[in-house]
Amino acid sequence: MENTFHIQIKLKAMPEAIFHALTDSTALAGWFAEFAAVSLNEKSYDFWGRFTPETPTQDTGHHPILEFEPAKHLKFKWNLAKTDTIAHMQIEKRDQQTLVIVKHDAELQNTDFSRYSVEDFWFLSLENLRRHLDGKAPVRCDFSGPMKGDIRHTVEVDGSAQAVFDTLIKPEQLQRWIASNASVEQVVGGRYEIGWEHGGPTKILELVPNQKLSTLWPGEQDTVVTWTLEESGGKTRLTIVHSGFAPDQDTGGLQVGWLNFTSWVKSLVEYGEDWQPATVKIPEGFKWLYPASIYAAQNEI
Repeated sequence: MENTFHIQIKLKAMPEAIFHALTDSTALAGWFAEFAAVSLNEKSYDFWGRFTPETPTQDTGHHPILEFEPAKHLKFKWNLAKTDTIAHMQIEKRDQQTLVIVKHDAELQNTDFSRYSVEDFWFLSLENLRRHLDGKAPVRCDFSGPMKGDIRHTVEVDGSAQAVFDTLIKPEQLQRWIASNASVEQVVGGRYEIGWEHGGPTKILELVPNQKLSTLWPGEQDTVVTWTLEESGGKTRLTIVHSGFAPDQDTGGLQVGWLNFTSWVKSLVEYGEDWQPATVKIPEGFKWLYPASIYAAQNEI
C-alpha cells in the first residue's frame, strides 16, 4: 500500500477563508488541535494537546513550515509515531467550490499507528474544517483517553430521530458513509451487511425504529454495535456503543474510526443530499473497505 495519503474535500468557502482557518492560531484551535501557535514569518506550525494523536505537549508539538503561499498551500513537517512525516495542504478553486487536498507522506515505523489511524484522523479533521467554516461545532477525538475496551461515542445531531435512523438502516444511505455494498432486512434476525470482505456486521439483534439498532459483528470474538437515538426539541442525541471487548484490549484504531463514522452520520443528516465525505485515493484491492460514495468519486482525484 502507498505511504503517501491523498485525501481531499470540497468546501463552499473561499480560498482566503480556508487558508485563514489553516494558519490562524485561534481558528486552528477551534477545529484541528486543542492548542495552536502559528507564525508564518517564523515558519512555525505548532499544535499540541489531547485532540492530536500521541497527545504532544507544547515542547514536543513543534512543526516547522517548509513552504507556504497564502490562499494556495501549506507544507509542514510532523514527527508522528517517531517518524518525520511531511503534510502538504493545497487549496484550489473549482467552479463554485474550493478543493482542499491533503497529501501526507507518512512512512511510519511504528506499526501501532497504522495507515488507517492517519486516514481516520484526516477524515475527521477535514469534516471539522467544513463545520468550522460553516459555523458548526466540531466533533473532537480525545487521544488522551485509555483507548481500551468497549467504544462509546455520543454526538448531538441537528435533525429528527427518523432522519438519523434512516442513515443507519437504509442501504442507499449506508453507502454514503460506511457501506461499499449494503444489504438490510429490517427485522430482528434479518440480514445487515455493508459489503466488507473481512469483518463487518451480519444480522440485526435489536430493532426499535427511530430509537435503537443493534447488529452482530462476528469474528474471533463476537462483538455488538448498538446505536441509541433520543430526540428532543428537533435534535437527536446519537450514541454508539461497540461492546464485547476485554477491558484491557487495545481498541485505539476503532475508537477513532467509529468517531469518524458517527461524525459522518451527523453531517449527512445536517447537510442533506448535497453532503459528500472527504475522498481518499483508495489503495488497489481495497474498494470493499470504503463507502460507495468515496469509490464513486475516485475519478475526481
